[in-house]
Amino acid sequence: MKEFFKKYYKKILLLLVIALIFIAISFLAMLILYSFGIIYFNDGAKFNVELFNSFKYKWYGILIIIIFQVITTTLLCFAPGTTMAFILLHQALYDFAWQAFLMAFVGGVLASFAMYFTGRFGGYNICKKILGEKECEKASMLLNNKGAVYFPLMILFPLFPDDALIMIAGTIKMKLVWFIPSIIIGRGVGIASIIFGLASIPYDKFTTPWHWVGFISVAVIGTLLVFFLAYLLNKHILNKKK
Repeated sequence: MKEFFKKYYKKILLLLVIALIFIAISFLAMLILYSFGIIYFNDGAKFNVELFNSFKYKWYGILIIIIFQVITTTLLCFAPGTTMAFILLHQALYDFAWQAFLMAFVGGVLASFAMYFTGRFGGYNICKKILGEKECEKASMLLNNKGAVYFPLMILFPLFPDDALIMIAGTIKMKLVWFIPSIIIGRGVGIASIIFGLASIPYDKFTTPWHWVGFISVAVIGTLLVFFLAYLLNKHILNKKK
C-alpha cells in the first residue's frame, strides 16, 4: 500500500485538488443562484425555471455566467474537456445557436487571455505547476522556433494541448498582434463548428435506426478526419524542427 501511494500520490493529489475545485465552484454557483432567488428551499431545494430563464438574459446574468466560465476554465485548465463542457452548457442554456456561440466565444477568449497573462507574468514555473511538466514541455517544443506560425491551427485542432500552448505563448511573450487574431480565429472557428454543427442536426427526422447509423458513421468519420489533419500538422511542425 505504501509503495502504491508513493508511486501514485501526485495523481491522487491532483484528483483531490480537481474534486475540491469542483466542489468550491459548485457551491459558488449555488450561492449565486440562491442570492437571485433562482434556487430556494421549501421542503427541499427548489429551482425556479422561469426566473432563471429571465436571469440568463439580463446583463448581470450574462456577466456572471461569463465570469464563472472564465474563472472555472482558467482554474481547471489542467483538466481536459473543461472548455468543451462550457460550450455544451451554453448550447443547453440558450434557445438560439447564435446566443450560445456568443456566450461560449466571449468566455473562451477571455479565459485564453487569463491563461496567457498567467504565463506571461508567472513564467514557465507557474505553467509547470498548473499544467504539469510534460504538457509544458510539449507546448514549448511546438511553439519554439517557427512553430508559432501554426499557433491558430494548433488552437483550432484537437490533439494539441491548447491551454498549455496559450500559457506557454505568454511565457515566451508572443506578440499580442499575433496572439489576439490567433485566439479569435482558433476559438471562434472551433466553437462555431461545434455549436452550429450540433444545432443543424435534424434529430426530429431520425425516425429509423438507419438514420442514426448514418449520422453516427458521418460523425465518426468526420472526427477521425479532424484528428488525422491534426496529426499531419503535428508531424509537419516536428519535422521542421529537426
